[in-house]
Amino acid sequence: MNLRSILAGTVLALGAVTSVPAVAEDTIINMATGFQIRSMDPVDQGFWMQEFGQGELLMKFQPDGSITPWLAESLTRIDDTTWVITIHDGVTFQNGRAMDVPAVLASIAYFRERSSGTQAVLPAVVTFTQTGPLEITVQTGVPVPELPNILAHESRLMMIDVETVLAVGEDYDHLIGAGIHTGPYRLVALDDQRMIAERYDAYWQGLPAMEGVELRFVSDVNARILAVQNGEVDIALYPPISAAPVFAATPNLNLALGAPSTGGFMGVMNVTDGPFEDIAVRMAVMEAINYSEIADAVFHGAKIPATGLYNPRFPWAVENYSFDMGAANARLDAAGWVREGDTRTRDGETLELILMIYPQQPDLVPLSNAVQAYLAEIGIASSIISVDSIREAALNDLVEWDLAMVATGTATVGAVSGFLNRYVACEGDRNYGGYCNVQMNSLIDRLDETVDPDERAVILADIQHILVEEDPYAFALTILVERALVSDAWSDYVPGVAWHHISWQTAPNT
Repeated sequence: MNLRSILAGTVLALGAVTSVPAVAEDTIINMATGFQIRSMDPVDQGFWMQEFGQGELLMKFQPDGSITPWLAESLTRIDDTTWVITIHDGVTFQNGRAMDVPAVLASIAYFRERSSGTQAVLPAVVTFTQTGPLEITVQTGVPVPELPNILAHESRLMMIDVETVLAVGEDYDHLIGAGIHTGPYRLVALDDQRMIAERYDAYWQGLPAMEGVELRFVSDVNARILAVQNGEVDIALYPPISAAPVFAATPNLNLALGAPSTGGFMGVMNVTDGPFEDIAVRMAVMEAINYSEIADAVFHGAKIPATGLYNPRFPWAVENYSFDMGAANARLDAAGWVREGDTRTRDGETLELILMIYPQQPDLVPLSNAVQAYLAEIGIASSIISVDSIREAALNDLVEWDLAMVATGTATVGAVSGFLNRYVACEGDRNYGGYCNVQMNSLIDRLDETVDPDERAVILADIQHILVEEDPYAFALTILVERALVSDAWSDYVPGVAWHHISWQTAPNT
């Protein structure tokens, strides 16, 4: 299939096939995702464009936690409140207009005026000023330590042709085919079933590897799997890890794994009511978790073991988790929890926990079952409940719970402040368990004002120490590995980090 037939409206029906070639015959990238791109609204839906080869950012997040230039040629910190951005010369939007300094400044202003997410991370006092033909000086007024991460976040400051965007008002359908982005593939069609993009031959990094992209919106995970198996798409995003053995035994299904990511499944303890008021119980539970077994057996090697709060590849990560059933049992014994058969009691109270999960993450079922088994080995009884929304249930006291399991990023595009301020700080809007540690709050406040990377690493080490060795609360159960389900012809595909699914070099096996 080529791009011409796609644009002519060819539709493939799911069905059985007798054989699928091991070498790709298509000249386009056929991909399926569980989410729908609903419009061309740059603020509400524009973040998708970075994921599938249309949009680009000034900076890019890397698997080792670093931030490197993308549309920017460099980003230099002069002092704690002054940065200089130098952009690449000769970059154009897909409509041929120059992405020069005025265009970059217009993009920044557009999102600062309209995006609440951008406003939340970029103080109003920050100024961006042209100070050279390719140079922008940023004066932040107050320290903004995570400015590089902001410039690398798909929902913050995407580079767009603002003049073309403003010309259509709110009739965003007129932006289809308008070439408002700088990426390798120009979006030319969008409806509730699919997105189609064609190669931008004048792309600034070189000729894109494929003729185009067809992205199908398929919410049903089984339909996405079948589409790969039958050769109707090359790549399906968000496959269930629990099905890895099935994929391995099925022709034309390959689980492609990328680099460890910025988060995974977390355990959050209710420290204000119930057994986790006892710090010894919190520490014992963390020691009883077999993090390697969860990654290797429960999730079939499709995650890496949690060795600390952060991906161990990140330079600020402290690897201070340990699996030690003996230590966990001894800790509970010392705290007065007496083992009698399969359970423990203290002062007539049975040590029992309620684990809370939610159905939108089906992999939480095997994870919670594994945690339940670990708890049983140290004499802690437990039950599992499922709620529609962890946030609603926890913050509104809708159910009794002790350990909530959630999927979240602790360092989204390398930025740690968001997780700490929302989940761990005393007044965080996702502080589900009522945690409030005065020293922790002080460290988070200091981190928000500290720009020097070495000083930030020291503060982060102290934070990680407290969350394990002094006053546990939120802890990683797994570290996510980027994944996709691919056909035999695309078995060399490596999923990108930070939702970057398609680059200008994405191509099938050679």
